[in-house]
Amino acid sequence: MSKDPRDGVVNADCRLHDVANLYVAGSAVFPTGGQANPMLPAVALALRLSAHLAQTRRA
Repeated sequence: MSKDPRDGVVNADCRLHDVANLYVAGSAVFPTGGQANPMLPAVALALRLSAHLAQTRRA
């Protein structure tokens, strides 16, 4: 997860840099590895992504 495609596969909205309308939801987009159960951060990212997609669809 990065603003720059050279540093990450997805941007802050979990959208792939090089593919339009392709989003990745899950712990695969974490910028770093964690030390605990990744379920809550993964759910938080999924909720954030769903809110972003809903807002984009309304526009």
